[in-house]
Amino acid sequence: MPDYRADCKFKRAAHDSGARKPKSIRLVVIHSAESTSAAGVASFFAGSAQASTQLAADDKECWRMVPDLVIPWGAPGANSDGLHIEICGYAKWDTGQWRGHEPMLRRSAFKVAKWCWLYDIPVRWLSDRQLANGTARGLTQHRQVSKVFKKSDHTDPGPNFPNAVFLEWVKEYLAKIEAERER
Repeated sequence: MPDYRADCKFKRAAHDSGARKPKSIRLVVIHSAESTSAAGVASFFAGSAQASTQLAADDKECWRMVPDLVIPWGAPGANSDGLHIEICGYAKWDTGQWRGHEPMLRRSAFKVAKWCWLYDIPVRWLSDRQLANGTARGLTQHRQVSKVFKKSDHTDPGPNFPNAVFLEWVKEYLAKIEAERER
């Protein structure tokens, strides 16, 4: 099995909203990149794109575009308090297509688990009410952020993203991270 603990490659995104404190982070926001290449996403964000996220992950690698303590331009309404990951798939994919990219999903789940550990974010999907209240901590998706805050029209990662499996993998990796830290 691949080692998902490997550091991400780095290409700085052109746009962000500046620094933030660790205690302000309460969300992990899942996106579909609408691409199959993390390197391509990093190059896109480094260019003229009016967007950015912390990470992009594909079947083979991970790229970082902005540090955790920098506010990305990922999903209006969840930028100042969210960590964002572009999972290199398409919102139009069916569940089978998503599941056909297990290395990418597992790499992403590991990175999300590490964030959950670092920033004390519970491994759970938030309800619309929890997302909107500004204090609940957990995972969300760009499409939910669009629905709740009405500041964008994005629908990623789409209705067929394997939410339950992804959440189980995040929990599995978080348990491994915690066990390693206890040694």
